[in-house]
Amino acid sequence: MGSAAGLSEALAKRSTELTEAVTNAVAVHVAPSSAWVAAEHLRPEGASIRARLVERVLSLAATSEPLSAEDLHFYEYMGASFASHDVPLQALTAAFDVGTAAITGAAWRIAPTGHFAEMVKFTDCLARMMEQAQEVAIRAYLEGDLRPTHRMLAEALIAGEPVTSVAAATGERLASNYLVMACMAAPPAQADALRSPAISRAIESIPGTLHCDDESKLVILFPWEASWREASSLAAELDVRLRALVGHPIYTAQAYQPSLATVPASVEEAYRVLSLAMATPDGDSQLYGIDGLLVELAILRQPDIRRRLTSLLEPLSGGADLLRTLEVLLACNLDRERAAKELCIHRRTLRYRVDRIRELSGIDPDAVRGLHLLRAALTALRMSAMEASQQRRQPSSWPAPLEPDDDGQPELGAPSIGWAVS
Repeated sequence: MGSAAGLSEALAKRSTELTEAVTNAVAVHVAPSSAWVAAEHLRPEGASIRARLVERVLSLAATSEPLSAEDLHFYEYMGASFASHDVPLQALTAAFDVGTAAITGAAWRIAPTGHFAEMVKFTDCLARMMEQAQEVAIRAYLEGDLRPTHRMLAEALIAGEPVTSVAAATGERLASNYLVMACMAAPPAQADALRSPAISRAIESIPGTLHCDDESKLVILFPWEASWREASSLAAELDVRLRALVGHPIYTAQAYQPSLATVPASVEEAYRVLSLAMATPDGDSQLYGIDGLLVELAILRQPDIRRRLTSLLEPLSGGADLLRTLEVLLACNLDRERAAKELCIHRRTLRYRVDRIRELSGIDPDAVRGLHLLRAALTALRMSAMEASQQRRQPSSWPAPLEPDDDGQPELGAPSIGWAVS
């Protein structure tokens, strides 16, 4: 069995290799997330600092000595620098995670045989030191960052980044899982309505809820432990409050997955549900989950059926008023008085248009079967219009384009979340 001193000496002699391992890991996993980090990483002074840090860490880990106040001061400076240059918090945590993993892996590779027990102790000590350093850096970052804690935690969860260190530094308690509620203003020009102080207060009145917004999107995370149904009930109640506060139509969707690590997948599903809702005439009328739009999903994934449904409305295309009338009538949940007011026409005129829809299409809007068929046809038509519109827009526009899924069938793609570290 080797001695601790022998291990320390062996690692110190090859500190250059350990420094290169850290340098390469940061270059691949952290530098691409920020131009400032990339520039700092290439500076000669940066290489010199990394070399000194590696030597210092090696000496402390080999002797099980704790980080000194001077050591911690450097990590405070590091966290404050990341914040002052608007580097994502995920990049800071990633720098510690990949750096620690790189130096640990390299140390195990180059350690001489006969030092297994000492390497186990070395690894444990290194992990504890880096955990302390990371917490100090995160705390300094948060002190220099004006974003609310709930936003930073929400962004980290959505991006799929480790959040335990962020929660520990902020004193926030993380739930074992979160139900995702995604919101979008309709039209997108009303996006500012979702970022008002009144909206934030309504969300924050629910204990443990996290949220963040980006352009026209608002994502809310509802904590749940034993059952998602309680969180879903809270989301439904908040949905009603948000609609009253916004004063404009909004699309809302919810999704949930079995674990904290699947929050990003829940967000993507919620956005797919939003896209489906936008294709329906009454999609802005309630909070939807994927189970509430299975018919629409089936229409989307069957191109031939979608084309046949769209063709059912071709006889109405000569008069735009008829399609608009059908759309508004469905959006108003068949309330003809509301529909007439929305269309600014008399109820007799609405009755006449409904009769014309029946005559031209051969489908009776007053029959349950006919109404369902017309709604499906109108949804198919709107899907095709959305798809054509997206092809004319910039790739980053919202909602997302229709994309093929694993089976080659078209599927509403999730819009870019935009909070993940590259």
